[in-house]
Amino acid sequence: MPELIEVDLRGVPMPLHLQRATKAVASASEGNEVVLTTDQEVVIKYVPSAAAKEGLKMRMSMPDEDVWRIKLSLDSNK
Repeated sequence: MPELIEVDLRGVPMPLHLQRATKAVASASEGNEVVLTTDQEVVIKYVPSAAAKEGLKMRMSMPDEDVWRIKLSLDSNK
């Protein structure tokens, strides 16, 4: 059964921040639903292309100033 995994990266220093974002994408490609919260713009530039390469569905929102929330899951249409 797919698991909901929440990854809060606010305040996590680079490069650990990007490494955890990469693991979050990998976890979503294994069938888990991942909600990634970040305050680093570099992650916003990286995650969409990484998600597309894995065939993931992605929804992004900005719940607070300079905070992005990205929801990743397998694309059920594929």
